[in-house]
Amino acid sequence: MSIRAPLGYGVYDFISSFKNALEKQKPRFLRIDCSEVLTKAQVENQIKADTNQPLSQLIYLFSTKVEEEVYFIIFDNIKSKINADALMYLTNLPDSLPEFGKNTFFIFSSSVTIKQFRSFHVELDALTLHESQLILNDRFGSMQFTQSQIAQIHERSEGVVDKLEQIMDFLENSSVEEVLAHDELFDDDFHLAHIPKTTLNQIDLLFTDRSKELTLKMLNILSILKNGETLTNLSQDKLGAGLNPKHVQELVRFELATTVKIDLSTTIIKINPIIKDYILSKMTKEDIFSISNAYLNVTVIPTRTGVKLSSLNRKVYQTGYSTEEDNTGTLLLYSIESCLQNIRYNERVGDCNEMNERRLNKLRFYSSSYIYILRNSGRYAETISAVDLLLDTIKEIDKDNLYKYYEHMASAYRMRANYSEAEKYLNLCEDLCPEDKGTLESVYVERLHLLEQTDINAAITLARARKNNYHKKSVAFILSDVVLAGTKNIDEKLKTLVRLEKRARKLGYSTLANNILFEINHGRTNVEKIKQLDKVIESGRSSYNYCRATIYKYEAIVDSGMYDRIKDQDINSLSNIYNYLFRQKFDILFVKCHKLLWDIAAYRQRQDIICTIYYKGTIVWRLNSDLENEEKYLALFKGFEELIVLNSLVHKTE
Repeated sequence: MSIRAPLGYGVYDFISSFKNALEKQKPRFLRIDCSEVLTKAQVENQIKADTNQPLSQLIYLFSTKVEEEVYFIIFDNIKSKINADALMYLTNLPDSLPEFGKNTFFIFSSSVTIKQFRSFHVELDALTLHESQLILNDRFGSMQFTQSQIAQIHERSEGVVDKLEQIMDFLENSSVEEVLAHDELFDDDFHLAHIPKTTLNQIDLLFTDRSKELTLKMLNILSILKNGETLTNLSQDKLGAGLNPKHVQELVRFELATTVKIDLSTTIIKINPIIKDYILSKMTKEDIFSISNAYLNVTVIPTRTGVKLSSLNRKVYQTGYSTEEDNTGTLLLYSIESCLQNIRYNERVGDCNEMNERRLNKLRFYSSSYIYILRNSGRYAETISAVDLLLDTIKEIDKDNLYKYYEHMASAYRMRANYSEAEKYLNLCEDLCPEDKGTLESVYVERLHLLEQTDINAAITLARARKNNYHKKSVAFILSDVVLAGTKNIDEKLKTLVRLEKRARKLGYSTLANNILFEINHGRTNVEKIKQLDKVIESGRSSYNYCRATIYKYEAIVDSGMYDRIKDQDINSLSNIYNYLFRQKFDILFVKCHKLLWDIAAYRQRQDIICTIYYKGTIVWRLNSDLENEEKYLALFKGFEELIVLNSLVHKTE
């Protein structure tokens, strides 16, 4: 087996888990350090240096304990510069094992992809937010952290196992608040303990070799743009002038960065998070500010009507490569800090601050627009993460508009079914909100939606009391009527909802109209449902409602047994929706989508889909203590595995 594991991604934890597959035999692990190995002779010498035996003698000695022990020989930290003969020698080792060496297994690990090892290859990815939460819950219990604290810990660790381990070690002796308030969780001692000497030497070369000046510049820029960027976008600012594919190749070859292909025209270059921390510790504040100010203009683009985010943000979001944050929040934070520093300096020396104040106003606008775009595009997890990141700064520079940020937080938490947090932020918004009629109306609508989920009687009471405060053609007025329709008998309720759906759609309130349509659809046949849901899919601007409509449509198709109407493109669309629901933690809809995809995959014998959603589903079941679904899908998974084996045997006999 070969494992590609970037620095800090927990390769040894992964390998140690192999012992769980053993029953009576004891596991034994031997590590061969290949960090400075380039030739076959050096490989053989390193084996002898690390084990005091040649490989042939080791295998013989291991074979004498075939009943008691299993040996894993790990060729660790294989470099991209290793020569062809050495690679051929390593790749042939499993086939060259003698018959008596059945209790010996070879594992090849590297931080780069080596094509010779692709026949049985595993890649370790960064932890997702859910996976980080599972690890924290397992070590400290599920009651130790708030959702916000878990998100902040995940953000600080960046999904890197070694960084999360460092944070958890601090949490053993300090409170969560104390640890999160500490700015230097990853200091020089951490870097020296986790970055190999060969990698530090490569970095030193970039600092000292003038011919590597542009490669170093790319490394510095990408250390600020921590979630990655394309070469095209790096070149859009004069700081990135002269950067080309050669410099990307050097960073990858030096094992400082990796590349991720988003689509045929988009490849992201991303610095390893531990390397990023180390490089940032060597940079001056002035350099950090200079890069941040330059690339904020590449990420947030002014338009005639406001601003938009770069197309990369949208592509990254749609493919699910990055989940909790993009680069914009970090760039805003540094740019605001830079502007405030300039203002303070000018105040000390008595210079005019007019230009700095204009700049600060623009940054205030960028910040509020950024959060609005995230929420409005259905990126609720990212909205929460971005506000958490920027909140202290907003309190300093834009406290009069703080209530708007709280409104976005309330909406994001409600969409994720975290109703207690939603109520908290909605109350904060209402307390701070001035006579801003637009926001107060939005708060009322948000409150109605929240009460629909938590206390329908309170929602009805509120709608009766406040409905006539709003214009008859407003969302607030129509939504009030929707809530009050729930007090009528079934026939009258249906007639009222049909009328309100038409009215909302005529007024251009597509999200409200679609929400009403979902309610109406409960009493319709599958054929009628599909026709109406196509209307939602074609008209909806809400990502969440698009997901709901698509899931409900294919549920109706599956319930009708019309599997042949489901094309590969439809399965891909449902898989993307599944990943979106997983990332955003829309648990109720996730359960529906999981069952739907499972039924389709089982019908199509799509083992790849079954394996993927079984793993992701298990994470959600465990986070929610949902033992019923965990046991249900474990049994289905085992049954599916047995069916695959049986079918393969039947195929062979034929």
